[in-house]
Amino acid sequence: MATSSDSELRKRSQVERSQDDDQDSDGVDEGLLGDDDEVSQRLIREALSEGEGSNLETIRQQKEYLERLLAEERARRDKRIFLDSVKFSTPRLLGVLLLVRFLNVFLVQTYYVADEYWQSLEVAHQMVFKYGYLTWEWKHDLRGYTHPMIFAGVFKALQWFEIDHPMLLILFPRLLQGLFASLGDVYLYKLAQRLFGSETAYWVLLSYLTSWFVCYTATRTLSNTMEMILLIIALYYYPWPKDYLADKSKSFPNWMYLSVVAFAFIIRPTAAIVWFPFCVWHFIRAESKLRLIFLGYIPVGICAAAWSMGIDRIFYGKWVVVQYNFLKLNFFGDIGANYGSHPCYWYLLTGIPVVLGTHIIPFVFGIKKCWDDKKFRHLMYIMLWTVGVYSLLSHKEFRFLLSILPIAMFFCGHAMYNWSQKTTWGSFLILGLLITNLPLALYFGMLHQRGSMDVMPYLQNLCQNTREGNKLPTVTFLMPCHSTPYFSHLHYKVQMKFLDCSPNLKNKTDYMEEADRFYRNPKKWLATRYSNPKKQPTLLVFYSVLRPRIKTFLKDNDYQEVSKFFHTHFPEGRVGKKVLVYRKTPGLPPDLNTNFN
Repeated sequence: MATSSDSELRKRSQVERSQDDDQDSDGVDEGLLGDDDEVSQRLIREALSEGEGSNLETIRQQKEYLERLLAEERARRDKRIFLDSVKFSTPRLLGVLLLVRFLNVFLVQTYYVADEYWQSLEVAHQMVFKYGYLTWEWKHDLRGYTHPMIFAGVFKALQWFEIDHPMLLILFPRLLQGLFASLGDVYLYKLAQRLFGSETAYWVLLSYLTSWFVCYTATRTLSNTMEMILLIIALYYYPWPKDYLADKSKSFPNWMYLSVVAFAFIIRPTAAIVWFPFCVWHFIRAESKLRLIFLGYIPVGICAAAWSMGIDRIFYGKWVVVQYNFLKLNFFGDIGANYGSHPCYWYLLTGIPVVLGTHIIPFVFGIKKCWDDKKFRHLMYIMLWTVGVYSLLSHKEFRFLLSILPIAMFFCGHAMYNWSQKTTWGSFLILGLLITNLPLALYFGMLHQRGSMDVMPYLQNLCQNTREGNKLPTVTFLMPCHSTPYFSHLHYKVQMKFLDCSPNLKNKTDYMEEADRFYRNPKKWLATRYSNPKKQPTLLVFYSVLRPRIKTFLKDNDYQEVSKFFHTHFPEGRVGKKVLVYRKTPGLPPDLNTNFN
């Protein structure tokens, strides 16, 4: 009886299994289980074969397992379909990212650092319109004209078409920088494709685009941002080891990456810090080192030197090697300490956490993952090298980390991709990046330190309204040096004065910058410099924190507040919450007596 019962049960099981097999076979999507899904087919066949000779409960469990397997396979298929649907050709991807960066341009309306204006746009304005202020670096041959020449081309075109309105002089260079930033975005995606594959490349690009600090700096006319963009482009053409590449189908001649590296060095000599270990690594791996030297390093170096020295010869009027002067003063002379110094551990404890923000979480996990896989360790070493060299310098800034930020995004994207494979919460990862980074990007881009920018259109309008009477105002900025843009944003040949902060290059004893002398006793400085009422400026521009210290001078010399602009919620030291404008000469147009809170 037991044997008969077992035999009957076995027959029923085979019949039911045959029916389930037919149903499952009918339910399997041929598109889902195509030639590329041999592994899935094998798993299903093994799972079905394991059901032979099992009881009904086991068969039901196997059926549930198959359903889960198919559900997971469908989810992976849907994800591939989604990724394929959003894959863009390079021109289309550039178009989308260009729109993103143009939007980025209009979402950055604040002041960050002086070099954004005084080392690029101000110099370009002087090159084209023959008036503008050149800082001490240009008077001591420390800066090259290649970078400002890019924006001088924009100014020259506007001048040629006679549309050189201040608004366009401000907007067009930013849009051009937005174009450069979008090119960097495209190359970052293509580079990540080469190294990690398409799926990881999406996460790398997403990590980069959602970084608050990238949004804050990418469209600014800084040489640091150009250095970062050129780093990305050069790394795409870099001869990576074969085991580093997910896509081994592409290779490029050495001169391509070396040319981009040379251009980055011309624009900003500090590019040598991050590129030195890359070039050494390449040299060690090169099959023919002599060929690399004589057909790579030397020809590219000669062309770069000829370009740099030739351009600088035209504008300086003499032969100079600005890169040598720059490195000598900044690295060996440590002249940057004149603008503030920080301890050697500042980048590790403050700089990197602030720049990465919440990206530091996937960054750490990505570092660990790559370290455990013994792959991309060289990138970690290069990051440590770069941070280490910068840490030896007294003067430190967040923007100096832009040279390693794209590399950090590789590790972030790698970790994000791995997390997305282990969970269905990929959309929540994206949402988390946006929630934690977008508010920072908007606040620092739209609010923090915007008074320095808002005051310039006010002054420009004043010049426009008073030009008809052939009596342009005179302006004195009683602020830390280079706290606002200058002629590049005013575009009127107005007599202006700011507090100088040139370093003591001649090693004078008891030397003190003009700005320090002023802030030591503002009332005395004003009384001494402007003892003659006829030589007093029409307008005084200063931070609200200074007003209590000079209110007597303002009252005694008939200065009245005509406008004020919000600057920051976090006033500190010599920087106040608002930017104030005081006038001496009465009779300005009524519409200029406006407060901007």
